[in-house]
Amino acid sequence: MSSRRTLLTLAAAAAALTLAACGPENDPSPAPTNAAPTVPTTATSVPTAKPTGGATGGATGAPVNDPNCTAPAVPAGHKMLNLSKAATVTTVYAKETKYLCGKPEGGWIDAGEEKTYTFAPGATAKLADLNYGTHAATLLQFAAHTDSCINHTSAADQDPCFPRNTYDVVLDGSGKITSITQVGLTKPAS
Repeated sequence: MSSRRTLLTLAAAAAALTLAACGPENDPSPAPTNAAPTVPTTATSVPTAKPTGGATGGATGAPVNDPNCTAPAVPAGHKMLNLSKAATVTTVYAKETKYLCGKPEGGWIDAGEEKTYTFAPGATAKLADLNYGTHAATLLQFAAHTDSCINHTSAADQDPCFPRNTYDVVLDGSGKITSITQVGLTKPAS
């Protein structure tokens, strides 16, 4: 067999494997496997039914946008941030976000440079749980939890970590955080 014919045969086989790996209707996301289902990740504090997993696809692994999806509404005065470093009891390091309606899941993705935010006096924090809710935490507990999730350092932390470390933040008029709530699970529709 000539080397040209061998190359054409290999190219045809690679194309067939690529097409077989795609889902129905030319969807570039991979076909379903028998792997265990993933847990959707969105906060109950943000009025949304959209999960915030990592939607990726295509040859580069870049997010795939779904034009039939509507971004969840963010209440007035709230901002969705992705933590970029572990927080302290006085400071949060985060990036602003935008919502990507992705296949098979959507989520809050980074949409800016890292910024530093400080807490206003009396600021509150809430951490998400696996029961679709949140619970109050001190700023010290919040900081330890972010360290556990981002740096994987604290074995004593019993609260779950979620993809992208997304938080719903309320800022006062001077730009200081008055409330920060971890984005966790969204209760599935009944």
